[in-house]
Amino acid sequence: MQRCLIRGVTFLALGVMPAIGTLAAMSSGSDEPAASARAVKGIDAHVRAIAQDGKGQMWFGTDGEGLVHFDGKDFTYFTEKEGLPSNFVRTIDVDAEGTLWITSRDGLCTFDGATFTRVAVPTVAPTGDDAFAMRPPGPDALFFPAGPGAAVAEAGELRFLPLPIDEADRMERNAYQSLNRYDVYAVHRDRTGVIWMGTANRGVCRLDGMAVRWFREHDLDKAAVRAIFVDEKGHAWFGNSGVGLFRFDGTALVNFGVEKKVSNLTWLQGALIRQPGTIADPHAITSDRHGTLWIGAFDSGVWRFDGDRLQNFTTADGLAVDSGSSIHEDADGTLWFGTFRGVCRFDGKRFERVGSP
Repeated sequence: MQRCLIRGVTFLALGVMPAIGTLAAMSSGSDEPAASARAVKGIDAHVRAIAQDGKGQMWFGTDGEGLVHFDGKDFTYFTEKEGLPSNFVRTIDVDAEGTLWITSRDGLCTFDGATFTRVAVPTVAPTGDDAFAMRPPGPDALFFPAGPGAAVAEAGELRFLPLPIDEADRMERNAYQSLNRYDVYAVHRDRTGVIWMGTANRGVCRLDGMAVRWFREHDLDKAAVRAIFVDEKGHAWFGNSGVGLFRFDGTALVNFGVEKKVSNLTWLQGALIRQPGTIADPHAITSDRHGTLWIGAFDSGVWRFDGDRLQNFTTADGLAVDSGSSIHEDADGTLWFGTFRGVCRFDGKRFERVGSP
């Protein structure tokens, strides 16, 4: 059995660090105070993650420029110099105590406003009384990608939930030398407790208790699934980074882009070629408090689906660039969008860039 004790966590993540017994936290090696971070008036980086803390202030994770704090006026950058494991941030979340949990290219860490602390993630599934069959995740458990599975945070500990491997793939493992096409890129637990995991190259796995179902139809397994979201109707949405947006309505899996005549399948011919007004590379999916679905597509901006009409927003509507990588609805209902060049807010009609350098 392998467990990690932690202080509490609410996050999604990429990457795995080996645990040492039950010790999860390790010093970042930096004694520099948070005040050493630089404050500027704007942000122009690729924003891959967005979160809001308990004080209503915003945090952005960038691809190459570290963690960014926005107090409504200034942007403050925290980088490897302040103890962040990597300037390439993947996800951010905030726990009940106000601690930030940050995943990056070089692992997981926490930030309490002054110090970054690395956190190790277990790599072995628990056994005995701690096995998931004996103790399923409770309603407050939190999930994030962790290599070939998901890390589950609950009641002060982390457990590792391995992704089930198809027997056919297991038998051919020697031919592949590794199973990293099973690496988990996205994990989502829906309102009913079902766990969904999107993989690098094997489609989507649905775990309902001990029941396992794989989704690979319509070329869903031809590229990484980077986003999963289950809406209030119980429809599951998958963002495939190359083959587009998919929907499973409980009966059938469809390529939603094909159904709506906005697909771009050039990836299947060898290389993704951008085509305006199409969806090929969705990186973020969520819904707002009104039940409207929002999709951030790296290749074509932002999309909105109200259950009937599918609408595309681009630079013509105020976006900084025709790219959407992350979406967050804050406590006031404002929608924030991370793009390849900074952050935008949506006022209901148009997008406004927040803090251009």
